[in-house]
Amino acid sequence: MILKPKAPFDFHRTLRFILSPPTSLSGRRFAPLLDYWENNEFRRVAEINGEPVLYGVSEIPSSGQSALRVRVIRGPSTDLVQRQIQELVRRQLSTSTDLSGFYQLAASDRVLSRLAVHFQGMRIPQVANPYEALVSAIIEQQVNVSFAHQVKKALIESYGQTIEYDGRRYNMFPDAAALAIATPRELLKIQVSGPKARYLIGISRAVVDGSLELDDLRTAEPTQALEKLLELKGVGHWTAHYVAMRSLGHLDCLPAADVGLQKAIRYFYNLRKHPSSLRVESLARRWAGWRSYATFYLWLTYWEDREWKENLRAEVKTSRSERGSADLRS
Repeated sequence: MILKPKAPFDFHRTLRFILSPPTSLSGRRFAPLLDYWENNEFRRVAEINGEPVLYGVSEIPSSGQSALRVRVIRGPSTDLVQRQIQELVRRQLSTSTDLSGFYQLAASDRVLSRLAVHFQGMRIPQVANPYEALVSAIIEQQVNVSFAHQVKKALIESYGQTIEYDGRRYNMFPDAAALAIATPRELLKIQVSGPKARYLIGISRAVVDGSLELDDLRTAEPTQALEKLLELKGVGHWTAHYVAMRSLGHLDCLPAADVGLQKAIRYFYNLRKHPSSLRVESLARRWAGWRSYATFYLWLTYWEDREWKENLRAEVKTSRSERGSADLRS
């Protein structure tokens, strides 16, 4: 199966967010838990029609338009399954997203204009299953990266399925049915706090009994989707915006309270103090329509080395000074 993303598209930059988590402050590196890179191929396990399927995505070398080869590696490989996998990959890698509007908007912003050039073609990788995105976001609330990674790893190993292929085990995220029958005491053993355990179990049971249809939120109006997420116990504004950005494909989300986003804004926009959520919202008005991509490009700066960041900050500061001088002269 061949998939042709809308240009410009950068396969490796798009995957970098999920394949190469940034190191922690202590220098620790984190191995991906569900996403794999083997033999120049991105691999993942998804549940298709109730069965685990291992699929792979690789870039076809070409001097022209970027093209991706999608294949079923292990599991049912009927025509229907192949079409479903292709649609899943199209959604996961946001291959149909037209970024021209974002690049046009970014051109007038002294920081985003430079980030748009550096990260050109990078799409926001989507978590194909909104349930996975929601559970992961709740786990990550108000804890450091190391601890969140540890808890998520334990959750996957305790409740998820696996596929064996070519001597390697590939993990799949637990389905709602597995967590719906878990108890807070069981989840506490893998260091999920009492309140979070109750949130996860409640959401899982709602998914299983059909009272919560997370997949329907993809086609809902963004405002309605956010409101529905905010009705769930354990879901605040950060979690709702993160899930909408990372799994529902919404282009105008702003997790204004995110500390990483606030730090990046302060650093690159040369603010005197750490911006509040209200300050971030005020500054981001100029990004309206594309706040998800503005946020994500700023997040991606954490993957770059210190020298690159310092050079970019100095360049932005210089351009601002030059523009101020020109305004005075005119």
